[in-house]
Amino acid sequence: MSDILLFMVCMIDGLILMILSVYIIILLSDLECDFLNTKQGCKKLNQWVLPEMVATSVIPVLYLLLWHWFLFLLVAPFAGYLAHRYVTLRPGSMGVYDPTEIRNRGMLARFQKEALFKIGYHVVVFVISLYGFFMALIF
Repeated sequence: MSDILLFMVCMIDGLILMILSVYIIILLSDLECDFLNTKQGCKKLNQWVLPEMVATSVIPVLYLLLWHWFLFLLVAPFAGYLAHRYVTLRPGSMGVYDPTEIRNRGMLARFQKEALFKIGYHVVVFVISLYGFFMALIF
């Protein structure tokens, strides 16, 4: 019963994170096309950094608590990357998405590539959780 609940929570979390990643891509494309002011866009993006990090960290913690070591090792590095990105912010910056630097040095293109990677990652986690859910139901 605990594995069914684990994989169901991970599926819901993965689905929410996929939707959030699509929203981030939409905001980044609005910034790229100048449909959105840079300061407003970065403020909207930065408000989702911490919830995304926490929601992404839930999955490896649950895998670790229920002794799914391979799945933990598969998903933990990305959660660690998001935590590292949040912790190592430069002093004085507005957040991960800084309006003064987002247009410099191709940062916007880098953030868009990162958001596309996030969608792919969350799709993989969702499919793994879906497979685990059905296997837990069958066995």
